[in-house]
Amino acid sequence: MARLGLIVNPRARRASQPGLVCELEDICRRTPGLSFRIFLTHSQAELDAAMQRLADLGSDILAPCGGDGTLTATLSAAYRVFGPSLPSFLPLAGGTINTIARNLGANEPPQQRLTKVLHSLGQEGGLAHRLQATVLVRSHGEFPLNFQTLGPRVDIPQVSGERIGFLCSAAMGARFLAAYTATPHRGLLSASVLAIRTIASSLIPGGGPLARWLFSPLPTELWVDGLRQPEPTYQLLIASTVPDVGLGMRVPWRAGSVTDRFHLIASSLSTVQNALQVPRMLRGEPLRGSPHLDTLASTSTLKFEQPEPIVLDGELFCAQHLDLSIGPTLRVISPEVAPQGLEPRTLRV
Repeated sequence: MARLGLIVNPRARRASQPGLVCELEDICRRTPGLSFRIFLTHSQAELDAAMQRLADLGSDILAPCGGDGTLTATLSAAYRVFGPSLPSFLPLAGGTINTIARNLGANEPPQQRLTKVLHSLGQEGGLAHRLQATVLVRSHGEFPLNFQTLGPRVDIPQVSGERIGFLCSAAMGARFLAAYTATPHRGLLSASVLAIRTIASSLIPGGGPLARWLFSPLPTELWVDGLRQPEPTYQLLIASTVPDVGLGMRVPWRAGSVTDRFHLIASSLSTVQNALQVPRMLRGEPLRGSPHLDTLASTSTLKFEQPEPIVLDGELFCAQHLDLSIGPTLRVISPEVAPQGLEPRTLRV
């Protein structure tokens, strides 16, 4: 019998719809050979407690329903309890933008996705899956992000953290998400408008105010697989195991091609060079120009002069030092979509 654990973030956009939890419960009840538990988690403490309960029950499928931040928080909590032998992963797109969920093949509303997957389980007794690499992010000198100033909240003690996710970014990527998060009305339209403003600002001679802030060089001591990199500053820093960083921009174009490396982009290209290569990003082609590091890596260390905005999937925080390594390989239940070089496999659960 398959044992499913559903984690629902009721504050996420889709997941907050009235009646959603009852619909998900009804879908599960109609599936033969399925044991399930549903948890609504409003805080980190509730999420940790739910994960411990699922571990005690021997759950072998984990289905988070929320935005990209929910996926990261759920995976990180599961890693603390289950260790590297994580349950199979069934992401349900319950947020606003759902960039990570879409990368993992979860495009439909949560009810449709769960119905389709559990129908396969009921009919065939097994679920097709694909292997998906993750990024393990250890932070040092960490502070929460102040959404008013878009800088660190230094009024509280700094901490260290450990998270599991798919897409980690500093410099431009983190600043863009911070600016988007600060907008009063979040959604695909707001993100698209901000992207258009960014491109237009980049094409102004010398760069407009938005582009200058987003692409201002970030002094970084960067190590990749034990080798220190020569460039002192970067405008774009991405470590990812999924290719789409949002709005169809496939900057880490090789991400997901192997399970033992993440794709690292460390670029010092100018704002104009970046803006003119948007078509290449949309086609999933490597960026041209130098200095620009584009490589597959298993470890990387980033040290900044002060705590800088960092984003892991949808979670924003500030840190002065990051240690990145390849995380545990997930079995993502996603029968229709396979990343580059990987084919779906059948998993009996």
